Amino acid sequence: MLEHRQLEGAPVPPAEFGPEYNSYVTDPLFGRRFTYVWVAGTVAFTILYLPHLYRSLRTGRIWQGWALYENPVTGYRPLDDADVNEKFRAPTQPILHPNSAGSRRSTRTHSLLAFLKGSVDWVQLRMAKYTNLDIGQIAVLAAYLTTLIVCVVYQAPLATNSNRAGFLSLAQLPFVFLYASKSSPTTFLLGRGYEKLNFLHRWAGRALFLTATIHGSLWIRFHIISGQRELLITGEKEKRGQATYALLGLVVLTSLLPVRRWGYNLFFAAHIVLVTTFFVSLCYHTPYAVPWIVPPVSFYAFDLLVRLVRMRFKDAYLEAPDSQMTLIRIPDVSGGWIAGQHVRLRVFFKGYLLESHPLSICNAPPSITNFKASNFGKSPTTKEASLGMRLGEGGILLAAKNCGDWSAALNALARSDLPEDKGALMSLLRSTRQSDGEFQSEQTHADVEDDHLNYAAVNVMIDGPYGGSSVDFAACENVVMISGGSGVTFALGLLDDLVGRIANERRDGQRPLGQSLTTTRRVLFVWCVKSYGSVGWFSRQFATIARVAADPSLNLRLDFRFFVTCYCNPEEVHPHIRNSEIVQTKPVVSEIIDEFVGEVLQEQSSGGFGVAASGPERLTTVTRNAVAKIGPLKARQLGGVELHTEAYTL
Repeated sequence: MLEHRQLEGAPVPPAEFGPEYNSYVTDPLFGRRFTYVWVAGTVAFTILYLPHLYRSLRTGRIWQGWALYENPVTGYRPLDDADVNEKFRAPTQPILHPNSAGSRRSTRTHSLLAFLKGSVDWVQLRMAKYTNLDIGQIAVLAAYLTTLIVCVVYQAPLATNSNRAGFLSLAQLPFVFLYASKSSPTTFLLGRGYEKLNFLHRWAGRALFLTATIHGSLWIRFHIISGQRELLITGEKEKRGQATYALLGLVVLTSLLPVRRWGYNLFFAAHIVLVTTFFVSLCYHTPYAVPWIVPPVSFYAFDLLVRLVRMRFKDAYLEAPDSQMTLIRIPDVSGGWIAGQHVRLRVFFKGYLLESHPLSICNAPPSITNFKASNFGKSPTTKEASLGMRLGEGGILLAAKNCGDWSAALNALARSDLPEDKGALMSLLRSTRQSDGEFQSEQTHADVEDDHLNYAAVNVMIDGPYGGSSVDFAACENVVMISGGSGVTFALGLLDDLVGRIANERRDGQRPLGQSLTTTRRVLFVWCVKSYGSVGWFSRQFATIARVAADPSLNLRLDFRFFVTCYCNPEEVHPHIRNSEIVQTKPVVSEIIDEFVGEVLQEQSSGGFGVAASGPERLTTVTRNAVAKIGPLKARQLGGVELHTEAYTL
């Protein structure tokens, strides 16, 4: 072999040994390549979302739902029925039948797209058991993990030098923080709320822990088999690496589901302290960490800045229909949110100053909502207007179900404090009811009784709004909204928005900026609760929406179906809601959807079918599976199927 060697010039290692492996040159390249891949994936999904982004830009909806605001002068007052009869009975634009030549949904292109989307949904919407992930999410995670593993093992001598796994751990930090931020740019680019993208943050964090474990365990093994065991105890780099890994392990342990569910405040505090300490220790462990820490810190700083801009301090009023539900009214908010969004609410009362909780907004903005804001003049500074807003439906309506220490204390506060000027408030409320005619006759039992009316004035901090529905249900001719328990707060906001937009357009001849043409003809609202009395939590809101929807000029059919799942006292129910049905049984979601779809197909209605599900994970899971079973053929006949789910879980 000597004659084949180049003996002139600098010495060259034999060909059988190859070039010397330099991990500090080669491994960072794989970290950057991994980054290129996941950035390219994000761009690809952004391109797929561009048609929706364009429609939102064209209608102006893209500019809504970013920050709450208050008009300096509030003069909004919904029209009474008499005003509607005189002025706005006929819509300004003809309402096209969905099967007419002018309907955009009857085009062959749309039919083909509905078939293709139905084919994809038939696979990707199905939920995998024991994972809380659908097939589409699993496919995204599989692509992520495959890319990661290839970058870790490809031509890497991990047995003798496991730095590759360490560099890939660093390369995952930007991804983990990008999909953890509530105000991340990806929520805008992908059209999904942070809560819908948070599964990427959780699983990427676990993958980071995996690669860190590979990096650390293989180095420990190499030190042991090479006779350098003492370096594990005396080496500065080794000790800092072990400390960094221990901190990362604590972050993972305190992020497990049982900790988040039973000790969320512990999880949150541990996350902040441990991650900060982890970054400091990581920089001491290796100087190569600094470039990879800058993006995560930047993402987090941007998130804090945006949340600071969104933050509002407001006066709020608590009302407790019973010991299980607390309604929170924040009157001096004029807009800045869209249906289905939520805010993080912090109530400043004894013992819970540092706790904030996500609560769905139960009503649409004042320009859309069906709920009456005030009948007491235009000046919000007068005593009458101030008192009326405390019980009226203006501003923001939130609801907190009694399911923990914070919500129980909030409910107790609402039930214990009585206003000093309760008499004046009751006279105003009575005058409002007496002037409302039909509304009074239908809602006498649904309204809160005067003798049992408790409310408390509190100061609150609002962070948001966040999230929202990814589907514009006003563009669907047939809609089913299914909710369970406190998930009704999300569905109620969607229903108020949908009926309000239809009333504005078809009855009043108005279409607020940012809203597309409504095509909805039929809505089925389903709510599953544990007791008859629970229906009364929002009976006033349901009755108001049902009364508006009953207007013949709206050409809208709205049905309510309430399922009570326990053997309780039927006398507690509030039955004064139009087109409502109460059944004492557990609902079978697949049967509800199949029955509704069958009726729609019999009517040959092909204007689109939308489904919204909110509540416990089991409810959203069975709904996703039920929608997936519709299949591409029925999806084409329906004019396309849209689904949005909101799981109320940590």
